[in-house]
Amino acid sequence: MANLNHGATFRDDFFYDVFLSFRGGTRYGFTNRLYNALRQKGIYTFRDTEELRIGADIRPALLKAIENSRMSMVVLCEDYASSTWCLDELAKIIQCYHANKPKQVLLIFYKVQPSDVWDQKNSYAKAMADHENRFAKQPEKVKNWRKALSQLRHLTREYCKDDGYEAELIKKIVKDTSAKLPPIPLPIKHVVGLDSRFLDVKSMIHIESHDTVLILEIYGAGGIGKTTFALDIYNNIRHEFEAASFLANVREKSNKSTEGLEDLQKTLLSEMGEETEIIGASEIKRRLGHKKVLLVLDDVDSTKQLESLVGGGDWFGSRSRIIITTRDTTLLDEHVIDDVVIETYEMKALNYGDSLELFCWHAFNMSKPAENFEGVSNDAVRYAKGHPLALKVIGSNLKGGSLKDWEMELEKYKMIPNAKIQEVLEISYHSLDVLDQKIFLDIACFFKGERRGYVERILKACDFCPSIGVFTAKCLITIDEDGCLDMHDLIQDMGREIVRKESSINAGDRSRLWSHEEVLRVLIENSGSNRIEGIMLDPPSHEKVDDRIDTAFEKMENLRILIIRNTTFSTAPSYLPNTLRLLEWKGYPSKSFPPDFYPTKIVDFKLNHSSLMLEKSFKKYEGLTFINLSQCQSITRIPDVSGAINLKVLTLDKCRKLKGFDKSIGFMRNLVYVSALRCNMLKSFVPSMSLPSLEVLSFSFCSRLEHFPDVMEEMDRPLKIQLVNTAIKEFPMSIGKLTGLEYLDISGCKKLNISRKLFLLPKLETLLVDGCSHIGQSFKRFKERHSMANGCPNLRTLHLSETNLSNEELYAILKGFPRLEALKVSYNDFHSLPECIKDSKQLKSLDVSYCKNLSSIPELPPSIQKVNARYCGRLTSEASNSLWSKVNEEKERIQFVMAETDIPDWFEFDCVGGSDSPTPLMLARNKFPIIAVAFALGKAKSGYSETELSRTLGLHVFVGDGYPKRELSYTAAVHLYIGGKEICRKEYHYCCVGEEHVLLCDLMVLFSDQEWEGLDAHFTGDDEWRVIQVQCESDLPLSQWGVFVYKQKTNTDDILFTNTRHNCLLTNLVQKETPWKSEQRRRHFFNNFNLREIYGDRLTLYGESLDQCQLFSSNMVFRHILADIIKGKLVSACDYGASLMQAHDESSGDVKHTMKIYKERLDDTQATYGLMELGLEAREELSWAEGEDRLVVEFAIILEEEDGNRRYWGTLKLKAGEAGFDEMERKELQFLCLRRAFMSYTSAQKESMLVVLLKREEASTSGQGEEEGEWQEYDPILEELMSEIAEDATRLSKSYGKLKASIVPVTSDNLVSDKYSLEGIFLNAIVKLEDGKWGPTKIQLGYAVIRMLICGQCPPGLFGTKVKKMSYGILREELHDDWRWNLLGCLINLIPSFNYFILKFIVPLSLDYFVALIHVKSVHWLQNHLGLTIGFLVYTITLNLVTWFLGTRFLWRCNDRFSFLLNQLVARCRRYFTLLLSSIM
Repeated sequence: MANLNHGATFRDDFFYDVFLSFRGGTRYGFTNRLYNALRQKGIYTFRDTEELRIGADIRPALLKAIENSRMSMVVLCEDYASSTWCLDELAKIIQCYHANKPKQVLLIFYKVQPSDVWDQKNSYAKAMADHENRFAKQPEKVKNWRKALSQLRHLTREYCKDDGYEAELIKKIVKDTSAKLPPIPLPIKHVVGLDSRFLDVKSMIHIESHDTVLILEIYGAGGIGKTTFALDIYNNIRHEFEAASFLANVREKSNKSTEGLEDLQKTLLSEMGEETEIIGASEIKRRLGHKKVLLVLDDVDSTKQLESLVGGGDWFGSRSRIIITTRDTTLLDEHVIDDVVIETYEMKALNYGDSLELFCWHAFNMSKPAENFEGVSNDAVRYAKGHPLALKVIGSNLKGGSLKDWEMELEKYKMIPNAKIQEVLEISYHSLDVLDQKIFLDIACFFKGERRGYVERILKACDFCPSIGVFTAKCLITIDEDGCLDMHDLIQDMGREIVRKESSINAGDRSRLWSHEEVLRVLIENSGSNRIEGIMLDPPSHEKVDDRIDTAFEKMENLRILIIRNTTFSTAPSYLPNTLRLLEWKGYPSKSFPPDFYPTKIVDFKLNHSSLMLEKSFKKYEGLTFINLSQCQSITRIPDVSGAINLKVLTLDKCRKLKGFDKSIGFMRNLVYVSALRCNMLKSFVPSMSLPSLEVLSFSFCSRLEHFPDVMEEMDRPLKIQLVNTAIKEFPMSIGKLTGLEYLDISGCKKLNISRKLFLLPKLETLLVDGCSHIGQSFKRFKERHSMANGCPNLRTLHLSETNLSNEELYAILKGFPRLEALKVSYNDFHSLPECIKDSKQLKSLDVSYCKNLSSIPELPPSIQKVNARYCGRLTSEASNSLWSKVNEEKERIQFVMAETDIPDWFEFDCVGGSDSPTPLMLARNKFPIIAVAFALGKAKSGYSETELSRTLGLHVFVGDGYPKRELSYTAAVHLYIGGKEICRKEYHYCCVGEEHVLLCDLMVLFSDQEWEGLDAHFTGDDEWRVIQVQCESDLPLSQWGVFVYKQKTNTDDILFTNTRHNCLLTNLVQKETPWKSEQRRRHFFNNFNLREIYGDRLTLYGESLDQCQLFSSNMVFRHILADIIKGKLVSACDYGASLMQAHDESSGDVKHTMKIYKERLDDTQATYGLMELGLEAREELSWAEGEDRLVVEFAIILEEEDGNRRYWGTLKLKAGEAGFDEMERKELQFLCLRRAFMSYTSAQKESMLVVLLKREEASTSGQGEEEGEWQEYDPILEELMSEIAEDATRLSKSYGKLKASIVPVTSDNLVSDKYSLEGIFLNAIVKLEDGKWGPTKIQLGYAVIRMLICGQCPPGLFGTKVKKMSYGILREELHDDWRWNLLGCLINLIPSFNYFILKFIVPLSLDYFVALIHVKSVHWLQNHLGLTIGFLVYTITLNLVTWFLGTRFLWRCNDRFSFLLNQLVARCRRYFTLLLSSIM
């Protein structure tokens, strides 16, 4: 019998599926068999007991059971009407039927005629007559009974006339009832965010297909929603099974008593419809072994529970499904079950939208926040971080409170976690052993976000023997794809709350401190104790502490971990505990350690940005494995480290005073990683080295490094060496002992020659030598002197951009290195590729971009897959056709970029681009087709190009008509959509393209082999057509596209092209923008960035001085250094076990402070912030290169004359920490945000930079609105700075009257007027000369002088001008009283007229006169006057070269008349020169 309480905890509307009404005579016969059959089918059935039938009136409990049953079955036998109880039940059943039509009624006529019942004949007539006599005083009662009996004729019925038919009838009734009554769903309040999860799980449990038993393990942290999800799955699939049971709270119930598991076994059998007093494994197996059942075990935490409730694979029938929710993922590994399929599903936190909805249901009883509560609701959701239990508890607690109450409660939650949430989460913590509990608390307090190897190394040094797998198994910690430890914020808060409870009043008595307020209080008040084991001081913003802390650590005798970041102390500690295992102190304030500090067990020293001079040797540090002293500007030499015998990683980046290393470093047997990037004073590493464990050696951008150490013994470990932009000229002969060298980057080593031994290193696969202008000779010598019989080089990847390669040298490379797979020879001047390239059988990738003289490409090897011929404008049609032909050959995984504008006619489907046909669209069925797509890209819009620079940091590249043509690269990517949904992949495929270029690729190149095979899963194979669209993502407009089908592997009947114009199949394609995709796109851009694309030939002209020229945007230039920084970090110390947080904290205080300003203004992704921080580091590098000790922000000061012409008038230059620096950064950032807000650039939105504009006060007042615009915000500090600049400019430039200064945006072509452009360059060069910077200034100054001499662009008063240094930068000072300087300027302006007269009349006349002599005189006369003849030859040759050089290099902005004259003169010189030669010959 089922008692009335059974199921009440599971159901809201109904307690039972069926209410069974019967007369006692059938209780132990037909009715009993029917009841058991219904129960076995899992149909919850109520039948009364004799105890309930006491008295004449029906018990209220029976009436309630009728109301709360979905169906009533009435067994009508001969004496049914004799029972008043039965008649009361029947009347109630009929009443409920009419009141609630969905309630079903089934009549079973058991050995009685139906007409006897509803017409009340025979036994029913006699029974009703007896009732009328008995209830004479209650005639209405009998009347209701008669009415109920008569209404039965309209209801569904079954008949049982004899016992032989009984079994079949019961089987039929059970089957029909099961079909009519789908299982009652177990109640779930507010189902949010489960639909998509159910779809994921449905494909895993294979309800219809798997014949074996399958177990689904749903695992996750406490309160994450596992039980709710299991309930949802149960409700959705229960009807597919013969019997089902949901056992909730297994852990709690099994631990409640010694009989807890037996009670669960009994409940399991009962809910499966098996009533028995016998329990145990054998009974479950006997009764359920042939049933297809669904069993849910909620909150399992021990294998004993699994052994008692699941047992073996033969306990349940085939195709049974068992769902387990747990926090411990090791249970199923320990409880091995044969012949059972096991699937696992991780329950993750809700996304933000679902979190907000769930919270609102509990806080407001609706799906969205109430009015005025939007902000605090978002705060609550952000605090819960998608944790369902927290959302429910917080929402319920806040329900009904005022806005002020909510704000106060949320602040409390941030300080002390909610007790209910804490209790649930602590269950997993208390299941750990004592040592693992300590490890967990260390991770929660200090190491969240760190890499696993680093954490295990530190904790192992603490004698903890860590096993991170224990915590992942308990769902306390997760490990991301980068190997970093992560935990939900609430789990971290749980761990920290456990520590806080150790001493709720005195923080100094706790074992771990992490709150920066509490740490500072303990240090300043000297209230620490020997209970403290770890300290982390990492405030959100920089803190400066002036209080003394010299004795703060004396009581901390058991301190293991000390981490101090983002804090500056004015004093250093006089004592540090020798128990330390980890010492990380950014900006350690002393030049040396305390005298008795010898931590023998320390493993990690991280003291970057510190004042240490490092004068003492490391002799007592045997356990030390990691040293990071980056940006320690007091270190000049690294001392003896031989005592640190286990040292693995040594990082010394940006130690600008470092000059040398102790020779002991060259003989550290365990040293794996050495990095000393940008140590500008370093000339050598060590004289010799024997480092058998070395894997990374990086000295990139050490511009004075000249010597590479001798290699004393063979080093065969895989090795990467980076020596970018060093002064190394050659490698020692012992370089051949680096047998493990795999990667070598020597780009920018302009004086380097490579020896034969290096080329023949057996494992060297990657060699980067970009920018080495003479390196081609090394390859040529190697080819001439080396025979392949003596060994073949193993080189696979070779980069030789900007190396001035000749055709002969390129031939030597291809012949000498036959195993090349990737060759990059961009920015070279060869005319053709050698024919022998076809013999490079392994060559897959060829980059010849910007080889502007390249005209022909011979037959390429069959292995070729990628060719980038970007801006190779002289390629012949035959060369292009040879690339197109690869498509006709159905070559797979190809990607070609070439300077073409048309797609061949033989493509199956092509279309002119535009808004009507934005993407290729086709229909396919059965299998994903193999196709190639071609995209013809047009020209960028005139004015501004929204390139990757602007997308990344808001920087725009001007490509208008005012400057020479720039051949910019643009990032392009191809995206695939099936059915309107983007097909995502792990690695997104980006490439570089150019204006009026074609990108040709087959779709296979976008995917890995596994991802490509997975595309067929989108096609069901039942001839259903699916829509395929291909999108080209680029900043360039799409002018044409085409598609080619690979017919050998694609059935053309299964692909259909359709005209996309006005096609109803077109969908709005929305890319899935993820931080990882954005990161890959930015990385691709920076890794392929080249400053030549921005400045063209002027890069050669200006050299390194360009970055200081105020006529150009300073924001453009530091991208070059930024690209170097990114490339320089090929491998980081984090890959060898260093702290990831330390690596992220390498930036200086100036950079961190400026980043704080950025984050106040911008709401961007973490990836964008990371790149912005790299950009600030690049700016800081430029500042240091200019001799500054702080980060500098610079703005040009421009004077606007009354006629609108603009002149360069000075530079506003502020250092970090100076008044106005922060405000100018905010102003520039505000301008950046404004530009980001506009995607189409109208004339009012083309500003590309900010300047300080000086105007006469009257003009400034009248035109203020036009210049400044509404974006300006009042700032008193900037207002004061502008007033100071205006006063100084007025005082120093009296001819312009009273001036006013303001910060305004300007376009790069309107920065300085053409007539004044040269004086800006000239004055800027003068400033540098005064600072003693002649080297980088001479070309710039020479250019300005030559242009002025040729073009006469010498403004009045230029040579009577001085540049005066001010507190905020420099300003121009006019000196008009010196008439000599004014006269010099006037004479210079007359020079072009004199030049023009000479070139127009004198030179042509002299040429004509000499040619006339040739005609008049004889050849014999020429021979007698050989000196005159040779002089004329030299004259014409020199004149030819000079005019050509001036015309092409300097005069790109001369007036048309002068340029035309030069062209005429060049043509005349060449004609006369030819005539003279022919006469002599």
